[in-house]
Formats: sequence, structure tokens, C-alpha cells
Amino acid sequence: MAGSGYTDLREKLKSMLPYRDNPKGPRDAPVEPPPYERKRRYHEDSASEPSDYEEQQQQQKEEEEEARKVKSGIRQLRLFSAEECAKIEARIEDVVSRAEKGLYKEHTVDRAPLRNKYFFGEGYTYGSQLQRRGPGQERLYPRGEVDAIPEWVHDLVIRKLVEHRVIPEGFVNSAVINDYQPGGCIVSHVDPIHIFERPIVSVSFFSDSALCFGCKFQFKPIRVSEPVLFLPVKRGSVTVLR
Repeated sequence: MAGSGYTDLREKLKSMLPYRDNPKGPRDAPVEPPPYERKRRYHEDSASEPSDYEEQQQQQKEEEEEARKVKSGIRQLRLFSAEECAKIEARIEDVVSRAEKGLYKEHTVDRAPLRNKYFFGEGYTYGSQLQRRGPGQERLYPRGEVDAIPEWVHDLVIRKLVEHRVIPEGFVNSAVINDYQPGGCIVSHVDPIHIFERPIVSVSFFSDSALCFGCKFQFKPIRVSEPVLFLPVKRGSVTVLR
């Protein structure tokens, strides 16, 4: 101890540790406040953090803003009468029948549980068909690998959309039929922006349904969160997505 210049251990410790003689110095140790000060400071600190209620309010505002943005890109029209729907639905049933008989090209028909998809004009790879997963990996099939758009689609559907100025003449080069069984759906997705020109136009037949935006899916078993926006879709209605 003598060799270090100190004869008393207390003097050495005093030189090594922050001490209270200089409360404004950079090495000051924090002084523990009395109990009542701790309680008051706790309340002040906790008041600076958002409460559960405030967080819920903020989340609700964000979801409302997201729903507003989604709505701004949607247009709906009721164009097809019950009689026109019935005529088109009979044609769709014929497509299903022809597919079951194997009368279409291989890539025209895509089957999944509770949902069959029929590509006409153009078809593309997606989902489990992709060699590399992720947005932007979808690819068109080579020309001629799916069947041409049936004439009845031009005559009964596309022509009416053009007449009502939903789309311009010559806009459509691909028509897809999604045939859902009871309980069937398709998970949240964005139609590939490098393949699809906007707007994307869908026409609903056979029954009323809904489009849900902002859902999060979990699988095995399948579960889904509440949507940010629930959009009712009536039989015979046209939905334009920009």
C-alpha cells in the first residue's frame, strides 16, 4: 500500500470512485432519490410512453388511412342483369365441363383445393410453380401454351365493358376464370405489376361474394386476420382495381 502513495485504503478508494464533493463533475455517481421522488418520477416517465389505448388509437388511424387509399383505387359498377348473368354462367359451366374432359391445353387449367383457374389468351407461372419464390418471379408461358380467349367472352363480357367505357377497345389480351367451390378463396396477393397492365377488371357471377384487403394468412390450419377493408361484391357487378 505504501508503494502506491496511500497509507489509508479509504483515501485510495476515494480517489478511484466518483464522489459527492463535486456533484457537477463528469464522474458523479447518480444519487438515489428518496422514495416519494422515485414514485413521482415513475409517473412522469410512464406518462411519456403511449398507453395501450393510445397505441390502439394510432393503429386504428393507420388502418383507416390504409383503407382510404385502397378505396381510392377501386371502382364498382352493376352492369350485368340477372338474365345476362345466367347466360354467361352457362358458358362458364361449359368451360368447366370441357376442362374435365381434357379438351384444353395443359397450361390453360390450374387446379387447387376448392379453386380451379382457367387461363385464356395468356397464362403465367405463380406460387408453387415458381422455381424462385417471391414477387417479380412470375413469368408468362410461351405464346400458344394456353387456349385463346373464347368468342363468348368477347361477345358477352368484354364488349359490354368497352361500351360502358370501363376499358378501351383492344385493352384485353388475357381472360382468367377463377372457379371457387364453397369455402374456397385465394390468399392475399398483388397481381404481378410486370405482367398486368392496370386497371385489373373482374366480373363476378353465380353468387355474391367479397374482396378483402390487408388480410394476413396463417396455415395448418388456415387462419386469417380481420381485413383492413371488406368490399362486398354482388353477382353481375364489375370491380375495377387501379
